Amino acid sequence: MPLVRCITDDELEYVELTLHIDWRTAQIAALETELAPLQGAFERFEWEYTQRIGHLQADLRNLRATIERIEHRTARIHARLVADPNGVLGDLFDRDELREIGEMFGIEVPDEWFQLARPGRGRRGERDWNYAGDGEQDPSAEEEILRRLQRARKALPEDDARELRQRYRDLARRFHPDLAEDDSERTMRQEIMLRINHAWHCQDLKALRAIEQELETMLPGWSTSRLAHRIAWARRECERLDSLAGALVGRIRRLRASETFPLWFNSTLGTTVITQRALAIAHELERERERLDDVKLAFRQALAHYAAAVA
Repeated sequence: MPLVRCITDDELEYVELTLHIDWRTAQIAALETELAPLQGAFERFEWEYTQRIGHLQADLRNLRATIERIEHRTARIHARLVADPNGVLGDLFDRDELREIGEMFGIEVPDEWFQLARPGRGRRGERDWNYAGDGEQDPSAEEEILRRLQRARKALPEDDARELRQRYRDLARRFHPDLAEDDSERTMRQEIMLRINHAWHCQDLKALRAIEQELETMLPGWSTSRLAHRIAWARRECERLDSLAGALVGRIRRLRASETFPLWFNSTLGTTVITQRALAIAHELERERERLDDVKLAFRQALAHYAAAVA
């Protein structure tokens, strides 16, 4: 009676896993093909929007910030006129504010104002960022920490260091990728060697022991049987591909569901909207420049009232 070889459950699982890998790989290629035009259209629209509108929006933000700053200073002068008309502006503004006021309005700020000016408000002192706490930055602090870590890393007892070297050499000889018989085995060996090399680099004897124990349990008789490791690799590869496919599907859905999808997917419509938006911001800039002139005038008038009151 002839002997017939039976296919084991592990072999069936490995075949199913490899089929799943092939299917997922083809699906990912199709998803990447579907995503490419969507991603490309979005990036082109984003680039054009940034180039044509980004600087206008930045100018508008800066202009509004300047207006708000001047209005706040004007309010402080009016408050001083009410609360302490004989005070000096140098104890109302800090040095940077006084310099900015002088440059903005061409005002000769008296020296006595600077003598009374308060230090800059809301600034973080250098000591807050000091490692040593001695008032000066220690540029070698980080290097000293690294040196300590290196000394701690090398401070293995001699017996442990000898065992570490021996285990590393044995594992490297057994699982080096150059010993692979095919591409699949090479990939598995490379994954194992990455873990072995990382443990060696960290001088982690415990990790090397764990790796060796895991491999002995998972791969008894490595030289004759590699199926267990192939299955373990195939499972990890299936998880990785499943995660990648899910991420691609999610990205495609988010792009298509975006409220701005009609703008950036239709280049003509997108360009028209960008042009209209640029014109609208330009008009806002003009209005804010006029408003800036008004708040500057109000600030000048506040200074004049203050000077008259002091006089």
